[in-house]
Formats: sequence, C-alpha cells, structure tokens
Amino acid sequence: MRRPLAARSPRDSGFTLVGVVVGIAIITILLAAVGPTISMILERDREQELLFRGKQYARSILIFQKRYGRLPNELKELFALKPRSIRQLWKDPMCMCDDWEIIIAGTPEAQPMGLMPPPTGNGLQTPGAGTPRVTRTPSGSSFGFGFGDDSSQVTPTFMGGPGSVARTPTPTSIFGQPGKKVGPIVGVRTKVHRKGVTPWRLRDYTDEWRFIAGDADNDTQQSFDPNTLRGPNFTPSPGAQ
Repeated sequence: MRRPLAARSPRDSGFTLVGVVVGIAIITILLAAVGPTISMILERDREQELLFRGKQYARSILIFQKRYGRLPNELKELFALKPRSIRQLWKDPMCMCDDWEIIIAGTPEAQPMGLMPPPTGNGLQTPGAGTPRVTRTPSGSSFGFGFGDDSSQVTPTFMGGPGSVARTPTPTSIFGQPGKKVGPIVGVRTKVHRKGVTPWRLRDYTDEWRFIAGDADNDTQQSFDPNTLRGPNFTPSPGAQ
C-alpha cells in the first residue's frame, strides 16, 4: 500500500524560489562580466584577419606587376590570369563580403601610409614619418618602402610618383548611377568604419588601414620581395619587367 506523498510546506517552496532567483542573478552577473571580453576577443580576431588578408592583396599586386608588367584593373585578375598571383580572392572579414574598397594608383589614397602621418595631440606630425624611401631587395626589386626624412627619396612611378600619368576619375554611367570603380589597382582597404581594438600604424579606425603594394608590410620594418614566391622554375611572361 502506497503512502501518500507528504506535501511540501510553503517554507520549502520559498527557499527553492530564492535559490533559483539567486542562481539566475549569478549567471547574469557572469555573462555581463565575460560578454564584453568575448566580444573584444572576436573583434580582435577579425582585425587580425583583416591585416592578414589585406597584406595578401598588397603582396599579390606586387607579384602581378612583376609578372605582367602592369597593375591589375580588377581584383579578379589576380586570380583569373595564370599563373595566378593570389591563392584565392579573400573576402573582407569585417563584413564577410567581397565589397573591398580598391585603391587606384595616382590617387591621394595610393600614397604610402607613412607619407601623411596623423597629427599628434599638439597638432604636429609624428617624428620620423616623412617621405617614403625605396629599399632595394637582393633580387633588384624596388618595391619595399621605408619612411624617413630624406627628401631625395621618391615614390615609385607606378604608385603615383614622378613620371606617372594622371589618372582619369571613374565616370558615372549614362543612367546617373556611379560606374564600377576600375583602374590600375595598387591596394585595398575595408569600407567598414569601426574603431579598432588595437590601432595599426597609428590609425584607429579600420577603414583607415590601407594595404598598399610595397607599403603594407612596413609595420614589421621588413620589405617584401615578390621573387620569394615565384619558385625556382618561374618563367617570366612576355613583356614582364
């Protein structure tokens, strides 16, 4: 014969409810404390991926220029023309889209980032960040840049330096919509305007991080030699420099 279950007293039910409320409060506090940290970690990872992918494009533009004797007019040329200059067409990790802002040679954005440093708190430019200088690599490539105050050092022609041809702005279409931005591409940047967790090259916002051929690797003070990616059996294309 079963015994009837003893009914809980109101006092026991009250203690159970208090325990549940306290548990929820503790979990809420922990989430509030850990949530921003997790969000910052994820954001930092996106920014690191942006630096990696942007530099991949800057390096591939150098390789393309050495192979074909010109700059690409569209990013897809880096992958479409064989031998390929890039392993894949990377998406912008800040929006996970293909909508990169391309930087056209000869435009103000095409200047190396160290050429026009952001002002300091007193309105003066950062010391030591002056005219870009060309550094020669062992292979004779002149696409590594450093920054100093030597006025005799100049920007290469293909990046808008002396002897470069003035570029015509991208025209609008006959329907009044902006035309597709094409031209001799020298770099890329993201269109996402967001303050970075960690500044890069004294720039705080991600859309200020310009990945320009010959300049993007200067944050490590090491020039990039595109010949290092060619391999021992590389055969230059006709007309390549």
